Amino acid sequence: MSQRKLCQAGLLLWMCIMNRFLDTVKLAPPRIINLNQSARSSGCLQVIWGMNEKVYKNEEVYIRLQMEYTTHDQTRSQTIQAYSEETPELCDLHPGSKYTVRLRAQDSRADAHWSSWTSIGTTTAEKAPSAAPRFWRHIQPAEEAGKRRLTLLWKPVSWPEVNGVVLSYSASCHSELDSSQWTCGALNASRSSCVLTVSLDPCHCNLTATNSAGTSPPAHIYIPAYTDAEELPPPQITRVTPLDDTRLMVEWTAALNQSESSFVLQWSSVPYSGPTSLHWKHINKTARSFILTGLLPEVPYNLSVVSLYNRRAGSDMSAIAFTREGAPSVGPKMTVLKTSSRDIVLKWEPVPIEKLHGFIRHYTVLYSINGKSEEAYARVEQMSLTGLTIGTYNICVMAHTAAGGAAGPWQMVAVGPEDVQVIPILLCALLLSFLILVIPLCLRVRIKQCLCPTVPDPSKSSLSGWSNTNPCQHKLTSTMSSIVSISQATSYQGYCEKDYVPVQVFTYHTVRHDDNEGETKTTGTYLDPKPAPTQAFPTHLLNQSYTKPDQLIPAVYKEDSQPSSADLLFDSLFNCKRSQVDLSSYIHVSQSYAPFVTTIDAYRTLEPDECSHFLQVLPEDTST
Repeated sequence: MSQRKLCQAGLLLWMCIMNRFLDTVKLAPPRIINLNQSARSSGCLQVIWGMNEKVYKNEEVYIRLQMEYTTHDQTRSQTIQAYSEETPELCDLHPGSKYTVRLRAQDSRADAHWSSWTSIGTTTAEKAPSAAPRFWRHIQPAEEAGKRRLTLLWKPVSWPEVNGVVLSYSASCHSELDSSQWTCGALNASRSSCVLTVSLDPCHCNLTATNSAGTSPPAHIYIPAYTDAEELPPPQITRVTPLDDTRLMVEWTAALNQSESSFVLQWSSVPYSGPTSLHWKHINKTARSFILTGLLPEVPYNLSVVSLYNRRAGSDMSAIAFTREGAPSVGPKMTVLKTSSRDIVLKWEPVPIEKLHGFIRHYTVLYSINGKSEEAYARVEQMSLTGLTIGTYNICVMAHTAAGGAAGPWQMVAVGPEDVQVIPILLCALLLSFLILVIPLCLRVRIKQCLCPTVPDPSKSSLSGWSNTNPCQHKLTSTMSSIVSISQATSYQGYCEKDYVPVQVFTYHTVRHDDNEGETKTTGTYLDPKPAPTQAFPTHLLNQSYTKPDQLIPAVYKEDSQPSSADLLFDSLFNCKRSQVDLSSYIHVSQSYAPFVTTIDAYRTLEPDECSHFLQVLPEDTST
């Protein structure tokens, strides 16, 4: 009996020692071998795990497991009992989502300590998006006949309805009246807007999102005709309350006797920089307020609320708001409209609201003269200063908001007799008169050339110096083999100086002969132009240059009323500027022949038998 009691006491002692030993021992962390898709459900994962070493080799031990999985900052914990050979499952997982799975173990007989965590990451299989993207539009006024710009805006499908990673978007519109279609095509997943040029007719627009498993349901929006008036009433914005430097609370009331399906709250900074800077949010139809976050202080925001009636949008109600007002950065620019002997009328342009940094409260007009300053208050952009004294005033305008004011540029304005205003007008009139007189004087040479061109004086021609002595009758010793064509004129006196072409004059010496019949004959001998000319031929005619006009006429001869006293034969060589006519031989005439010009066909060369018709022989001189 005593031996049995002794054995029982020893067993109890051993168990106490073992329990104390187990309470002080921490198990090694388990191993997560793999995460597999469950065959029973697409939303479950099988956790393949194992222990690094067996705690007890000869006995079966219950291991308590604890698992946690986290996705999109959401953590769920699940504790299960499992044997070391069992495979637990994680269920209610979302498709196409990234999960982080953690696992730790504990001996079921010693619950004082857990092992360290073992973690692994995985992504569940994707499915087609189960919801359509959030869809909106911005309609711009018509820029050309029959066309208008339509900006389609959207936001990504939210998790978990996205069921994966969106690869592209597809947006298109089609006319309600005909078969016209407009499409943006497949757009990259980073895009959030698309611009289309559509007709003025009503149209429907669709938008879908696509991932590797399929395409989402389409989002629809209705675009009314350009000429359609917004018949659906807007909600009323009742109050905009700044909460802090980055938040605004917008409150509104729904239109009476209307059943809205939802609201769209729009906001953008001022000045408006385009549809891409427009922020918008779809809000449940039961909501009557919304808090905007992520705003900036001293920046004006344009807020508007639009009611949606099924897929059709009503008109909107807008308001300007600040999270916190600041002082203006610039002041107004002033303009003097009128001055008189004792009054000044001023006007100024409003400061742009983005430079005001707040709402304008009032204006202050500051003016001073001779060190004395005055100020006047105004709530509109124009005012009159009356009862002023004669002198020069220094004036500026300040704009004030709730946080302070800023002054515009100073300007000096003279106040005095009304005739002072006439001085600038007189100065301008004198300056204009001076310019009218000076400009013609500077251009008088050119004006004179245009109105009165230079005409040569025929009395100063070199032909006027020929000898006036009585000629002797001579017979022509040679014939003209060709005719020189010169311009259309009746005589040399009719040429203009600017129409001349060079003509070279050569001299001949004539010798008188008496034949057997008693006739006196004259023969001519050609002299090189280099020797000095004979005394009988006027020296001022030698080597002279004349010109010819464009139209060509032949040269003939007539009787000279006052021939020279000496025998003279001259030869004229006319050079045509087109080089169509040349002299094949020299023209031999006596001094009793003077040149005369008659008109014939241009550029026609006369035959030798025609030359006699153009040579007029002087009658016999019977005076000798």
